Amino acid sequence: MRHWAYRKEKILKHIGESSYASVADLARKLDCSQMTIRRDLSKLESLGLLERSHGGASATRMMRLEFSVAEKAGRRSAVKAAIARAAVELVGPGQKLILDIGTTTLALARELRARQGIAVVTPSLAVVSVLLSAPGVECILLGGTVRETAPDLFGPILEDNLSRIHTDWAFVGCDGISVAGGITASDPRTARSTGLIIGCAAKAALLVDSSKAQSDSFIRYARFEDFDYLITDAGMPAEVLEAARAASVQVITVPAEPA
Repeated sequence: MRHWAYRKEKILKHIGESSYASVADLARKLDCSQMTIRRDLSKLESLGLLERSHGGASATRMMRLEFSVAEKAGRRSAVKAAIARAAVELVGPGQKLILDIGTTTLALARELRARQGIAVVTPSLAVVSVLLSAPGVECILLGGTVRETAPDLFGPILEDNLSRIHTDWAFVGCDGISVAGGITASDPRTARSTGLIIGCAAKAALLVDSSKAQSDSFIRYARFEDFDYLITDAGMPAEVLEAARAASVQVITVPAEPA
């Protein structure tokens, strides 16, 4: 029989992926008795890691959020880390930054942990969780309503707070980028706040990997000329890079598949 730590990992992974799993299905997948699975589910529920239901268990909201963030962060993680390393080189001593939501800005937050004497403003709970243990970074969380599908904030409170902020840098991401569509996002609530974030900073940098190219999402929140820098990988189509340069955007590229 598989030991507890192994079963715990597999149960949480399966429920995180599908949001629900039956006792019978878990017992079959893990090659153990249904009684063992029921005991495991009771223990995991007592730890607040899932919710028991008749015949199985489902993911808590926090579990769904954590799995969603981890899954998105894992996509092209090496490229995102390389983009983040290029972005952190733009940050000078004592500067103040706004980091928007997204997994590439989250990668930048990890790179910023070693910096001293900087301040980071963000609407991302995930970014805050990364920077809390960084002694040299002052972290300021913008208020707002928590988005139900991600650990992000949006809404009028956030927008009002942004009207009082001015920073040296804004680092933002996007869900789509193309010559025709511009810079786009899938959620209009966060798209509005991202557009405001760009206007709060002396300089703005767009961090985006080439998988977002030629894919227009629901709403355009910015144009190429709204940015000072585009930091991407070498897989970004030439026409997108040319459009950025034509808009006087400085383009920085990292290898498409970093070692």
